[in-house]
Amino acid sequence: MEGAARAGAALGRSFLRWARVALYLLLLAAAAVSLLGTPPLEQAVLEGRAPPVALVVAPALLAAFIALFAAYRYTLVKAGRYHAGKAFVQVGVMVLVLSLVLPGSLERWRAAGTVRAVDLSRHLGSADAEERALAAELARHRERPEALRYLPRLIELLEDPSPEVRRQARASLTALAGGDYGGEGPGAPARWRAWWRANGARLP
Repeated sequence: MEGAARAGAALGRSFLRWARVALYLLLLAAAAVSLLGTPPLEQAVLEGRAPPVALVVAPALLAAFIALFAAYRYTLVKAGRYHAGKAFVQVGVMVLVLSLVLPGSLERWRAAGTVRAVDLSRHLGSADAEERALAAELARHRERPEALRYLPRLIELLEDPSPEVRRQARASLTALAGGDYGGEGPGAPARWRAWWRANGARLP
């Protein structure tokens, strides 16, 4: 019994050392995402570059911090090194903060599901070369099922008069394919069409 008690105490000390570092890192991450990361994440979700679940990263980090903090305080209380009442109040306050933060994040998450990303088809066929290049670049940052809709137009843009449009179209095709399987120059559209058809894409 005495050996088991010593082993338990050693395990508790090891957990406390590990928990201090983990709590510090979780607190920094939660604060950084809440204060600095929320606007960029919202913009990325609206543009289709990030899934809607990214909007609940901040409360998820805070919840993880609270859970670990509660375990940390419980271990201290059990070892007689911290007052149980103070630990209870601290954890209660943190849960209250989470209850205030969570509804807003969930509301943004639900709203993101109703927002549809801008259809790039018109922009890929724009008369303005810069607009075509931007649309070709944005295509590779969309969710894969949506991005694959633009394959025919991206392949056509490999013969665009603008070098930047051709470069962005090739970069998007390469990103979606996982490799540069068609290259550039004469015959590139035919090579890309052949590769995509061989890999299950339906192209006109």
